[in-house]
Amino acid sequence: MPDFKLAAQLKGHEADVRAVCFPAANTVLSSSRDQTVRLWRKTTDKPPTFDDKITSQGHGYINSLTFLCPTTEWPDGLILSGGQEAIIEAKRPTLTTTDSADRLLIGHGHNVCTLDLGPRGSYLVSGGWDGKALVWDTEKWQISAHLMHEGEVKSVWTVLAYDEHTIITGSADTYIRIFDLRQVNGNGEVEPRRTLSTNSVVRALCKLPTGLKGHPSGADFASAGNDGIIQLWKMNGTQVGALLGHDSFIYSLACLPSTEIVSAGEDRTVRIWRGSECIQTITHPAISVWSVAVCLENGDIVSGASDHMARVFTRNPERMASPEALSQFEESVRASAIPQQQMGPSINKEQLNPKSWLLTNTGKKDGQVTTVLEDEGSIGAYQWSLGEQRWVHVGTVVDSSGSSGRKVQFNGQEYDYVFDVDIEEGKPPLKLPYNLSQNPYEAATKFLGDNELPISYIDEVAKFIVKNTQGATIGQSAAAPSADPYGTESRYKPEDDAAKKLKSLNEKQLLAGNKHIAMNPDGVRRLETVLQATMGTPVKKTAPEAFPDAQRSVYMLVTQWPYGDRLAALDALRCFASWPGAASLTDPKYGSLVDIVLYGALDTQDPSPPPPNPSRTSSPISTPPP
Repeated sequence: MPDFKLAAQLKGHEADVRAVCFPAANTVLSSSRDQTVRLWRKTTDKPPTFDDKITSQGHGYINSLTFLCPTTEWPDGLILSGGQEAIIEAKRPTLTTTDSADRLLIGHGHNVCTLDLGPRGSYLVSGGWDGKALVWDTEKWQISAHLMHEGEVKSVWTVLAYDEHTIITGSADTYIRIFDLRQVNGNGEVEPRRTLSTNSVVRALCKLPTGLKGHPSGADFASAGNDGIIQLWKMNGTQVGALLGHDSFIYSLACLPSTEIVSAGEDRTVRIWRGSECIQTITHPAISVWSVAVCLENGDIVSGASDHMARVFTRNPERMASPEALSQFEESVRASAIPQQQMGPSINKEQLNPKSWLLTNTGKKDGQVTTVLEDEGSIGAYQWSLGEQRWVHVGTVVDSSGSSGRKVQFNGQEYDYVFDVDIEEGKPPLKLPYNLSQNPYEAATKFLGDNELPISYIDEVAKFIVKNTQGATIGQSAAAPSADPYGTESRYKPEDDAAKKLKSLNEKQLLAGNKHIAMNPDGVRRLETVLQATMGTPVKKTAPEAFPDAQRSVYMLVTQWPYGDRLAALDALRCFASWPGAASLTDPKYGSLVDIVLYGALDTQDPSPPPPNPSRTSSPISTPPP
């Protein structure tokens, strides 16, 4: 079977491409740290080219993505995405950023980092940083089950909707859990049927085919994570194999129609595995390959990487990129700078083989990397291609030492920096090792996990790293670390723009003739004053004087504004909830604060037009729509 070759490079995102989906041969979906979801449609076949449009523009990092195939109710299907805003959006692919979402699913309390749909699309399962895994009924768009994770789970990194009643999850606590939805109790909770222990944080899962055309190992599913190993499992909990080859974290797994496994990770590669053997390694000109997906229709694959790019690869010569594009891709890989510590022990130039050694020696396995002394004196990294039976130049090895130029030893390894981090007064500082080639947020995540600290510290630790390594470079030059794999730098901050957004949306209602659901000028000023006093500030013993009136105004916005305009008001209400008196302020028509939040988030029917009679009730909340 021929090797995969580049088919197309999808340029458009302005930050890391964190999730990709390949629902049809002519359609690719991608989401990014630039807060967008993009739909890519193939416009020409030879060479393949894709045009994109932004279907969703969020207020935070979007890093999970899946697609509901067309149904009677949704003939165009639905794009489902989630991320830093902790809200799952469902939106038809025919819509754009100016259109409201078809559904907004609220249930998570933190970043939604993984989504998957049941085989028939009857349910959606989501996982997040809040340690929750939730099952959603895609007919009613409500939570149908909570998948219980006992202990300090920290994050549910990956979920797999294995079949109509079986779901598998992988978590930061290193456990894989298998759930049977038929065992849901009266409280809507499902305990795990089986829990499997691994040696590492579990970041990726994928289903493998079974039966006569199943995976050669007989495995039912695969998992992978921080240890760089792909583990093969039976549903009874037996591990039947392990695939070794990646040099760092594995972020994503997929399975081809041929039963081959595709993996992507922090070592900047996508790898193809046939049985227990890696048969192809596709190196990217990026630090991380975050996501990989398979098109079941034609067997092509798509990857999303930290260089802001999604790329399509194919085995079919008819769908491959032009020779010029293939050459440019190979050149971009050759031009990559590889930090020395990624190559293992310190490299002694005097002991390196000359470049001519490559002409007379072959690699032992696909993806094997060796270093040689180039003619001009630099250190070249070459990777063995099993399919092409040649060494491929994948970059130049550079010194990545910090400004001092000296490495620091910690736990038997060399680092550019080892910081002392004071977490608690009166206790000795914790050691935070860091290499300039690392993503600061990945280093922060590992530090928090190693020391059993809350994930909520990640912003503070990552910013500490960035602040204390400014000016240090990898090789000739490198920008200060800025790639945030979780989107916390760009998260939606209500205290920054909620008042401005609500004022703008209120003006929108007035211009649209919806005076019956718009605030008057006094109401706008009162709400702005209360927002400035409460959002982004510590909760005090007493709320501002105008707080109850402002909360009633927000009640009106949450329940009466058009569905697509309610998010800023829901955010304001979420922040109001922690202030004294907020929970006790109810409404005779809509109920408690929680009831109002659920109504505003789940009732997708836009409010009725104003009645013919201009006289209106004095109640701050109008009659709910029929």
